[in-house]
Amino acid sequence: MRVSPDFVDLGQCPGSVFDQGALSWVVLLPGAAYSAQAPLLWFARRASMDAGRNVLAVVDTYDREQDAVAWVEERTEAALAFVRDRDPRPALIGKSLTSLAAAIAAREGLPAIWLTPLIAAGHELTSSVVAGLEAGSAPRLLVGGTADPSWDGTVARSFADAEIVELDRADHGLEVADIAASAANLTTVAESIRSFLERLR
Repeated sequence: MRVSPDFVDLGQCPGSVFDQGALSWVVLLPGAAYSAQAPLLWFARRASMDAGRNVLAVVDTYDREQDAVAWVEERTEAALAFVRDRDPRPALIGKSLTSLAAAIAAREGLPAIWLTPLIAAGHELTSSVVAGLEAGSAPRLLVGGTADPSWDGTVARSFADAEIVELDRADHGLEVADIAASAANLTTVAESIRSFLERLR
């Protein structure tokens, strides 16, 4: 079923609501320069809806002069405030920078999917992301590629009870040199997201 988005004001930023009448919701958080219309998040939204969830996608672009932690927290909290009356325990899906929302997911006991989270040594935000993931106990899925400098498979596998999807030679967009293999990666990620969300029921 195709659902056209409704555009809403979240206070901090706009959002796109894909409401198909489900009881459960997903909050979709963009990357710093990776919108909800970019491939990974477009397929994440479709997979979420195929799993029987409504989706609220945050629509905003990070300005590198802003405080990254504050930017992520403000938008995550605004999105959660919108869906809480509809679903007290929505799932989060974050890409790259918005893996900083792992601290919020841990604090509120929310299930989450982190696409290309910032968990490799050397990034200034890694310690904050890793601390949030270490504090979490709700189900979570981490997805990354071995050619992504922000990903560390050993660190990912150290988080208790986390499910891991690691794609060989995939970069920060989970793409590889071959277009067919890149498309196959999108299918793998989408199927993993759908399966993860279906198992939360």
